[in-house]
Amino acid sequence: MATNPMQRKARNSFLLGMLLMLIITGAIIAFLILQLTNMKKEEKELEASYVTVYTLNKDVESGDEVTEADFTMTQVTNATAPTDYLTPSDLGTNMIAKISMTRGTVLSKEMVYIDETVTGNDVRKEEYNMFILPTDLVTGDYVDVRLLLPSGTNYIVVSKKKVEIPNIAGVDSTDTISIELSEDEINMISSAIVDAFRYNGAKLYVNKYTEPGLQEASIPTYPVNYDVLQLINGNPNILEEARNALWNRYNATDSSGVQTQAEQRTNVIDAGINADPEQSQSNLESNMNESITDAVTTRQEYLEGLSAQTATTSTAQ
Repeated sequence: MATNPMQRKARNSFLLGMLLMLIITGAIIAFLILQLTNMKKEEKELEASYVTVYTLNKDVESGDEVTEADFTMTQVTNATAPTDYLTPSDLGTNMIAKISMTRGTVLSKEMVYIDETVTGNDVRKEEYNMFILPTDLVTGDYVDVRLLLPSGTNYIVVSKKKVEIPNIAGVDSTDTISIELSEDEINMISSAIVDAFRYNGAKLYVNKYTEPGLQEASIPTYPVNYDVLQLINGNPNILEEARNALWNRYNATDSSGVQTQAEQRTNVIDAGINADPEQSQSNLESNMNESITDAVTTRQEYLEGLSAQTATTSTAQ
């Protein structure tokens, strides 16, 4: 059936309109898909530019232990995060602040000392009341224990130990500290105490590290009593590595001919003690008795303080 020109023109116009509509619709859909793709790409790039870091939720001082309770997880951009920021794999290790830091600081490995060592089975907390203490010593300080002789000879007995000061009835003890020591270190301090008590004018004291987070531990130089050295050598609670290190240190000398610790022991410490053996023995007995008396008194004050606190709490309730 023939169509007139007007009908044919109308049909062609309709088809052309449909075609244009499809083209425009396709273009719009393609544009939207492209926009959506770009948005997702930008979101991924934005997500990739952020990292999870740990920020302090309180101020810490150099030498303080930093635990998981002291920081929170935060999202920051890669540009603002330290290159060596702490990661989840670093958690679970012992961390000590190298420097003093304020709340909100993003933690980096450069700011903390990460100690992955495990406390040995022979480590115990020991309490001492015969050391001369610095005036400003507080719990958390790191110290060396030293033996000073009247000649000026100064020995490091044990190094870089964290101090805890017992609190008695709300007041810090003025003469007693607690430190954690391995079995060989306990024996070395015992030897140094006896030497300090027997040697007229000797002083057993502690001195503080100024930046414990940054400063390495000193190398002990004190030559233990030979009997104590033999005891350490036969003690099954002391690791063989520690025994060997002590024996090597005791007998080692350097190329300049510096005396070995064994020679130091004989020529300096034992010589001073044996100059007047009766007086040395008398000094030892009186000093030991004084230390024991002080320990008993401190313990009694502690118990009385606990009783007073308990009574106060009961009265308040």
